[in-house]
This record gives sequence, C-alpha cells and structure tokens, in this order.
Amino acid sequence: MRIVIVGGGVVGSSLAEHLLRDGHTLAMVETDPHLCERLSGKHDLQILNGSGSSPRLLQEAGIEKADLVVAVTPNDELNMVVCSIAAQHNVPQRIARLRDREYRKGNPSFDIEKLGITEVIHPEKVMVDHILQYVATPHAVESANFEDGRVLLRGYRIRDNMALAGKTPREIREEIAPDIVLFAAIVRDGKGMIPDGETRFEGGDIVYSLFPRESRERFLSLVGQEKKKTRKIIVTGDSYALMEMGRALQDSEHHVMIVDPDYQQAQKVAGMFSGIDVIHGDCTDNDILREINVSAASFFIAVSGEADYNMLSSLLAKAEGAHEVIATSGEARHDRLFRSIGIDHVVNPRKTAAREILEIISRGHIGAVVQLSDIDIEAVRVTVEPGSEIAGMKIARLARKLRKGTIVGVIVRQSSLILPGGETTVEENDHLIVITRHSNLDKIAGLLKTKSLFGRR
Repeated sequence: MRIVIVGGGVVGSSLAEHLLRDGHTLAMVETDPHLCERLSGKHDLQILNGSGSSPRLLQEAGIEKADLVVAVTPNDELNMVVCSIAAQHNVPQRIARLRDREYRKGNPSFDIEKLGITEVIHPEKVMVDHILQYVATPHAVESANFEDGRVLLRGYRIRDNMALAGKTPREIREEIAPDIVLFAAIVRDGKGMIPDGETRFEGGDIVYSLFPRESRERFLSLVGQEKKKTRKIIVTGDSYALMEMGRALQDSEHHVMIVDPDYQQAQKVAGMFSGIDVIHGDCTDNDILREINVSAASFFIAVSGEADYNMLSSLLAKAEGAHEVIATSGEARHDRLFRSIGIDHVVNPRKTAAREILEIISRGHIGAVVQLSDIDIEAVRVTVEPGSEIAGMKIARLARKLRKGTIVGVIVRQSSLILPGGETTVEENDHLIVITRHSNLDKIAGLLKTKSLFGRR
C-alpha cells in the first residue's frame, strides 16, 4: 500500500517502523526539522518538513495515489483537516488520532465522517482499554486482545506451585476440556520457543497463552490467580486518562477510588461518577497512601500526564504494599527503567495508539499484532480472503507448507472460536491467529496472496 503519515512523533515513528517492515511504501510529513533529520537517518521513507494542513505538501507526499492517510499529530484540528484534504483526493481510508471526546463516532450532534474521517483513534481510551486487560487478568507480564476482545493473549511467569508447572500442553488440555487454552510460546532462559504437545513447563518460564474470553476464569486457575469478585483499585492522576478510567470502572463490581492532586478537577470528577470514592491528594505523599489504605489495593494505577509523578507514586504504593502497580509514560525510554525499579507495567499511550492503528490497517490483511517479549516470535492475525490458496486446505497440509516454527493457533469463524486439529479445514473469511517468527511472514503472505487492502496502487 501507499501510505501517508502526518506526524512523526512516537505514534508516527512506531507506525512507520512496522509498516516499512511489512513492505508498504510510506511518506511522512512532520513540522519539526530536527525530528525529520532523526527520522530520515532511522527509516527508509520520504520525509517532508512542514505542516500537514498544506495541500501542496500533501500532494508532494503522494496523497493523490495513497491508499491510506494516517494523521497522528498532537493537534486534533490539524488531524481533521488532513483527513478532509485526503477525502477530497478520494483516499479510501483516512485515520485520525483525536483526544477530545466530542469527536467520537456516534455523537448525535456531530458527524465525524462528514469531515472525511473513516476511523478515529482516541489515545486515552485505547490506553485505558489496555490497562483494563491487566485488571482482568492480574499479574500477567504481557497482554493483548484479538477480535474485539473475544480472544485473549496473556503471558505469565510460571511458579513451581502453579497448576501448569511440570505438565505438558497435552496434559493441561485434557484436564481443562471443554475449556480452550492454546500455549503459544515459551521464553526460557531468555530464548523463545514454540512448544509442542509434549513440551514440559518449568518454573521460571514465561508462557504465552491464547484463549477465548469464556475460558478466562479456568485459565486464571492454571496460573494461580484466585477468583475475586471485588478488588480494590486506586487510580491517581490529573489527565484525560483519569476520566476514561472513571468511566470504564464506574459500573464495575470493584471498589474504585480516585485520588486527584488537582483540587478543582477532584471536585469535577466527584460530580461525574457515582459509586466511586474521590479524594483530593498527592500520592507521592506516604501519609496520603496510608490514609487511603493502599496496602489493600489489588491495583494502583497512575495515569497523570507527568511520568515522574506516575513513577514515584507507583514506587511508593508498591513499597506500602499495593499488590500490582501500573504507570503510564509517554516516553519510550522509560519502559525498561520503570520495570527495572519494580513497577509491574508501564503503558505508553502513544505505543498503544500505534498498535490500535496497526490493528485497523491489518483488518482483511496480514499484520503483526504483538511481538512477544523481546524474542523473535510474533502473534499475527490473518484473514483468509476469497480465492486465497489456503481456503479449503486442511491444517495438516497447511502446516507442511508453512516453515518450521509456525503454528495456526486459533481459527475465528463468525462467532465461533476453533482450536484446530490436523483435519480442520480453513475456510474463506476465517480469521487465523498464527504464532510465528518474523522471518516467516513473507511465506505466510505468499500463501495468502494478499492484495492491497483498499484496492489502489
């Protein structure tokens, strides 16, 4: 595909990295000349310095022949203008990153599609959705959802007292039937492998598993997470994300407490949500943490716009006894630092937005959804298009065509989830979740004979 990206920050740069790797032709428009210089040294793509609101500059970027335009600058209005210009050039798909809730699809007083936008990404909402994945499966080391949350991928470190320890995937599958769990990958001593039915799980392994949402409770019992109807969740911050967390949790069965360091916003939040305790306070103060009894919290989640506040409050909450702490940070360089000093999860709103955009782009196509840990194994979502070579093929035959180190983990067929065996037949329009090494993606794409997603070259 020909793709124009407007905005070269973390979101735009992350998109460019993945899309170039998948063989797309890219042009990028960015206002910061220093950032343009850095990006040109990092990525092999056309980079234009200037505003994405310039019709002339967008023409230079090749908008007239583009299949897709993605506007991901920090400015909502600029992103809308870019998509409007793209619509006038008949670009089939136009994605805008918008923060303001008023610009959501379905707003009866405002039709976002009439501005030329076909898809909207709200970074705070996407980030909150990702945080809630960890809330739904406590103590996971990594998390991703597929098929609108119907299929879950979770990574857990195996302890010797877990039901998985010392057993093989075949033994576990027999024990939990009819529940479905696929063990997709193992990280052992820093090396990744795709297990077969006889691979034995060992203490210290990080095991990545795929399962339908309906099997979540059974899966959690395998990794030693007791079922709790109600958990105490403390959320702190002063950002858009704080409001999104409140909206997402207000109707849950959890005991939710919001701690806002901004007095005026705390008053506003208190009037917005029922069933949520709202306190004005600073969670970098140990006295406040003890006052809210943070030691009883299953989750302490810091979503301030200030990464330093998130880091310090999360570390103090952990020291006071919070079971699991999650901090948000817009700086990619903070990820490993935060984890190395004891923060359980670091969620980057820009990276989660980039992942969501990649998910939209990959619908009806092939695209990596998530790379597992720091190893060369990826979970890939594939759609079997009409006329594809693999439509009508049995899994056993498909496995012979795929390179070693690739497995078809799950087939999503309409509303059904299938854990395939050798005699399972792949059908047109099936969604396959494939576990593979990145070097095998070209082989998979060749079998699918994928075409341009939006039909333009």
